[in-house]
Amino acid sequence: MFEKELNKLIECEDNIECIKDIISKDIYNEKQKENIERLLKFSSENQLFRSEAWGYYFLGWYYFDESNYEQAVDNFMISYELFDKLNNKYEIAYACNGLTNVYCLMGQYKLSNEWGLKGISFCEETRNNKAMIILLVNTCINYIQMEYYDKAFEIIESIEGIDSELTKSQQIPYVLAKAEIEINIGSPDKALKIIEQAMKIESVNDIKTVIGELFKLKGMAYLKTGKYDLSESQFEKSYNFCVKYDLIYEKCSTMLQWSKLCILTENYEKSVELLNQIIITSSSNKFNPIMREAFHSLYSIYKKQGESEKALHYLEKYIKINDEMYDYEQSQLMAEMNLNNTKRVAEQYKQLYKRTELLSSIGQRIISNLDLTLIIRIIHEEISKLIDVDYFGIAVYDNEKNQSEYYFMKNHRIICSTVKYDQENTLGGYCIKNKEDIIIGNEKLEFQKYLYSEPRDIEGFEDEDDNISSIIYTPMIINEKVVGLMTAQSEKENLYGKDELNILKILANYTAIAVENAKVYKEIENIATYDSLTNFFTKTEILKIGDQIYEKAKYNKQRFTVIMIDLDDFKIVNDTYGHVYGDKAMSLIAETISKCIRNTDHIGRFGGDEFLLICSGTGLKEALEVAERIRKTIQSSIFILDSEINVRMTMSLGVHECDENDDSFTDVVKRADQCLYLAKETRNTVMSK
Repeated sequence: MFEKELNKLIECEDNIECIKDIISKDIYNEKQKENIERLLKFSSENQLFRSEAWGYYFLGWYYFDESNYEQAVDNFMISYELFDKLNNKYEIAYACNGLTNVYCLMGQYKLSNEWGLKGISFCEETRNNKAMIILLVNTCINYIQMEYYDKAFEIIESIEGIDSELTKSQQIPYVLAKAEIEINIGSPDKALKIIEQAMKIESVNDIKTVIGELFKLKGMAYLKTGKYDLSESQFEKSYNFCVKYDLIYEKCSTMLQWSKLCILTENYEKSVELLNQIIITSSSNKFNPIMREAFHSLYSIYKKQGESEKALHYLEKYIKINDEMYDYEQSQLMAEMNLNNTKRVAEQYKQLYKRTELLSSIGQRIISNLDLTLIIRIIHEEISKLIDVDYFGIAVYDNEKNQSEYYFMKNHRIICSTVKYDQENTLGGYCIKNKEDIIIGNEKLEFQKYLYSEPRDIEGFEDEDDNISSIIYTPMIINEKVVGLMTAQSEKENLYGKDELNILKILANYTAIAVENAKVYKEIENIATYDSLTNFFTKTEILKIGDQIYEKAKYNKQRFTVIMIDLDDFKIVNDTYGHVYGDKAMSLIAETISKCIRNTDHIGRFGGDEFLLICSGTGLKEALEVAERIRKTIQSSIFILDSEINVRMTMSLGVHECDENDDSFTDVVKRADQCLYLAKETRNTVMSK
């Protein structure tokens, strides 16, 4: 039968409609792939370009289902080019739809939107309402993936206004999109009703992927309403269904939502297990957007748990896959040159490629640095190759203090200044508070767009010679949180537009990652250096400091004394009130000790309830006074752990001054510990030899 229909194409190529019907019934099995290849061979041999375009279109969908997305893109692109050569604007919209779908699943949302809008424009021109609905539904799904739910809702409303009924196969993604929009910006209860209606659509059981999706959406709706048990049961149903029918992408998508529930309920072990499964499956199938989210979730979990090395590992994985997705997008933009072979377009893309290469090069140098002043110098060196700039600056925002640390490059030197945002009268403050880009052509005339009064100068940047006119500000954002801003400024008027802003935004993205990296490294450094409960040095760090003091004292013949401190019967506090209150007591005791020692002293947490204090340049007599001051202060203090829980504590202290018999700092500590042992026999006392 298929051979017969192929031969009819020679008589009239409109007979392709029959071929399309045959292939569309089950495009994803191997027999249909053979039919598609036969269609392509027959069309090529007989120069039937329209039929050949449809052959490549169907082959694109075959590879799409096989998760071979790059092959899918290649075939949809060939289909587009063939329709374009025929000036077939009516059917070219379907090729645009294929590209919209595949780019969306690859996480290339910008490219997906571009092809969706291109296809919609062809549909409007040719009044192809059937293809228009398909493209609008897929563009809506794309916006949902990007979490632009308001835009997705606008598209849903526009679909309802089109004079064309949805087919049964179109109704399902349309209804699913409506449900997901309601879950995120509407009513989860309304979403559940929409899902129930979807389950009654006649063709729903014929599409296996939809059943798993419906269970997943129900889980998301229950999660939104705080019904965690119901949510988990729906995610489990979706997962089991996907496993049963080998729905790989849908399974990963469900596990990702399930992991979010586990994170919310602090079931981190289960969440990590799900996320690791996602990464294994997604990496082999190139589900990059899902894998990127999984890496970021693991980074967040380990950061929350204080496992900084693991957090940094997954942050780097997240950054790497982000870069890969960005690089792919740029290569696809280059590929679009083939659609219009004029010198003008070729030159534009050549310049884009050079700019992308330079931005990537700068970006890698930015990410590999943790020193903000060095980052500013790197960008300042290169930015003039991309845009005209007289002054360049970065600000790092501290949300708790509601202020920014500004670093401005001016005359090849860096000016640093702190700006508080209590009184809102700076453009940078507006940019950060509203997460908005700012483009100004003349500051004195246009500041009213953003501020009620003329912006005040940043301290150290107020010279009368500075006649700044053109300004760009763009926020630096990580995970929807503003970490700072980047600005380029010039004395020339009306210098900047969207191109310059986009360049700055790319650099800002790299810098935001570098700022986040610096914070993570700082946390790792702090964990290694400071005890999180007492804020004293860790045992490793205090011993390292002690070794340095010992060597310096021996060389310069200076005095120093060590005090070993141990809380009396602290175990009773933990046993009576629990470790939460025990930790609070420990923190309060450490705070009290800190007030009794000098700035020149060094203190570390030596064990559970034991501390080591090093008094530099101090003899035994003076150190005994310090020890006695600490003992008396602790003895007389009342530590309030709760409105009804107050405790008193005492401590024993052993004091030893380093002398000629001590061959190392370890010897000094051992002898102080022997004095502590004597003090513990009577408790609440200070002992020395």
